Amino acid sequence: MKKAGPYILPLVRSGLFIVVGLLFAMASDQSLEQASRWWSSICIVCNIIIIVLLLAIFKHEGSSYRMIIGYEKGQSSLKNTLVLVLAMLALGVVGMYGFGYLFYGYMPVTMVQPIPIWLALANVILLPLTNVFVELPLYFGYSLNGIEKMTGNTRLAIVYATVFYALQHSFIPLLADRKYILFSFVSFLPLLVFLALVYAKNRKLAPLMIGHAILDFAVAAQILLTSLFPTMFEMMKSTNV
Repeated sequence: MKKAGPYILPLVRSGLFIVVGLLFAMASDQSLEQASRWWSSICIVCNIIIIVLLLAIFKHEGSSYRMIIGYEKGQSSLKNTLVLVLAMLALGVVGMYGFGYLFYGYMPVTMVQPIPIWLALANVILLPLTNVFVELPLYFGYSLNGIEKMTGNTRLAIVYATVFYALQHSFIPLLADRKYILFSFVSFLPLLVFLALVYAKNRKLAPLMIGHAILDFAVAAQILLTSLFPTMFEMMKSTNV
């Protein structure tokens, strides 16, 4: 598993979104488009599955989350972390809105559809909390480092981890729409290329995880707002013409 894991687990992550998305749509008797509003909850379920899988793999390989994250007290200043978080927010917004207008002429609102308020409240906590222990530890801490160690090729490791990190977003939510799949993939590339290069340079995962948690919180907060005020979502949707 030590040799195959860094290559296979990123594939498993994307495959899991496809399988769980299809199963949810079938079980709830909804189309993929109708089921897309529940993407954040589906993501949390997939995250929990991946966390359990990572724990098992780390134990088998004699590793741990602490080793993968490599956090040491004082390894990054508050100022540097803040600058990094602001850069992540800027690149995230530019990627989503830039490619949204390039592909559609507007920013799709699929990711912020309203859901039951109690679930939206839970998502505000659970989405950032679970994502932060899955995505960066998996794609960079485990996959990038693992491929680099096995091949001695840093560029290959960066490209592989970044491509599959972006690819997973093509299936969140799962839609039978090639245009949306491509849009979701490329819209995250600017941010993820930046994160990969930053990580490859300093090997500090914790500051990136803080920034990622803030981004996830922002998305979950938007879902909560549209859930509390459905007319807000209708107004957002009405501009997508």
